[in-house]
Amino acid sequence: MRNKILSLLLSVILMVALAGCSGDKETNTSSKGDGINFDEEPFTLTVAYAVNGDTPGDLAKVQEKVNEITLKKINAKVEFKPVAVSAMANTYTLAASSGEKLDLIMMLPGSRYITQYASTNMIRPLDEIVDQYGKDIQTSLGDILEVTKVNGKLYGIPGKRSYVQAKGFWLHDGLVKKHNIDVSQIKSVDDLDPILEKIHASEPDVQTFFPTGVSYYLLNFDNLGDGFGVLRDAGTKDLKVVNMLETEEYINTVKKVREWYQKGYISKDFATTQTTPTEMMDANKLFAAPNSTDFANAQLGNKVPKQYATIHAPVDITTNRQTYIWSVPAIAKRPEKSIQFLNLTFEDQELATLLKFGIEGEHFTKNSDGSIDTSKSNSKTFLQYWPIWGDGEKYPIEMRELVGLGGDIEKYNSAFEEWKKNTKTSKAFGFMFDPQPVKTEIASCTAVMEQYQKLLEGGALDPDKYLKIINDELYAAGLQKIIDEKQKQLDAWAKTQK
Repeated sequence: MRNKILSLLLSVILMVALAGCSGDKETNTSSKGDGINFDEEPFTLTVAYAVNGDTPGDLAKVQEKVNEITLKKINAKVEFKPVAVSAMANTYTLAASSGEKLDLIMMLPGSRYITQYASTNMIRPLDEIVDQYGKDIQTSLGDILEVTKVNGKLYGIPGKRSYVQAKGFWLHDGLVKKHNIDVSQIKSVDDLDPILEKIHASEPDVQTFFPTGVSYYLLNFDNLGDGFGVLRDAGTKDLKVVNMLETEEYINTVKKVREWYQKGYISKDFATTQTTPTEMMDANKLFAAPNSTDFANAQLGNKVPKQYATIHAPVDITTNRQTYIWSVPAIAKRPEKSIQFLNLTFEDQELATLLKFGIEGEHFTKNSDGSIDTSKSNSKTFLQYWPIWGDGEKYPIEMRELVGLGGDIEKYNSAFEEWKKNTKTSKAFGFMFDPQPVKTEIASCTAVMEQYQKLLEGGALDPDKYLKIINDELYAAGLQKIIDEKQKQLDAWAKTQK
């Protein structure tokens, strides 16, 4: 009898134990991935990002669709907080000081803020969190993550552009065709001389040339962050830091622009006008301006088409990949949720497409060849022009991007692969200059350049006279100390790459 009772007790204990194990199993299956617990209340992420203009009118609709995905995948909801580019830095700084809820922020341009925010502990290091929750981020970005490391620690997730743009000119498509201009023959700044002369003589109501970003778009330097000390040939040959204003290519270019200014190709009010070159070209009031170029001549798909003339082939430099950077503020309560959301944008292409282009059928439609038509959408309804969500190489191709290749998606894909194959990489790719040791000198040199650069590069100042004046003031402000510090840091970094 005693043995029967003991046997019965053991059976009961075993049943209870099995029931307990069964309960544990049910709890585990309600968790998905690395530590995502679906039994807890969904966490709401406040995600701030820069916009160029007003908040898109249909953002609430898109947010609702986003949350249908994120609730199922990571047990979180997202509340978007668009911030005007002009107010971005102040918004983030005030939030950090007041403790306002922010879980994820996008910095634009990231290169301007990431070192500053990291050194002041406004944003937190992400190495361990990304190792645990960011496998798709790591797979997609690979070595690109090096561009968001400060003193060896990861502080951001860069937006992944599909390709590196080259440098050269935008030209008004209608005027190119009207005057039978062969854009493929424009290989240098000098090649534009006879073309500008022809346009200036034939089109009196059109400004011939607008000198925006001359040193950036018409010259081939790796600016190593701030431009005070650069690498020639975009860093593809050596790691010798030099003063840009003393290089032969800079001197020749500003002299050429000076010629164009004196010939009347450039408006005398270029330095004070509030109208952008894009707006001027769209209004048929401008023929040419420096700008980025790409393999597909995508600007031909715009309402007022522009053609590209590439004079410098694409080179991948650190700042190319630092335009858009996501970071997690130090005040974020659940940083792992922030990274889970970002990782999901790389993992789930439906989510990335929704965030970039909006709702299918309402903001875009799919074509049989896999491309999409976004012609009925814009920034006021919903269309995110910047590649800030997920893997840019996996976005569906917009029809307007195919115009330059005759609407042929196969030609587009072939040209895309050829462009990537021919893209070079700076020897300093991944290097991030720490400006703290020379921040006073940088501020002083910045003041000098703000006084002269736009006028010099726009042709309003005579380079033969002013280059010496500007260089003398830069060196007096501490330019050599900046160059020496940058060279020291670059040399130290280079030793770690071998």
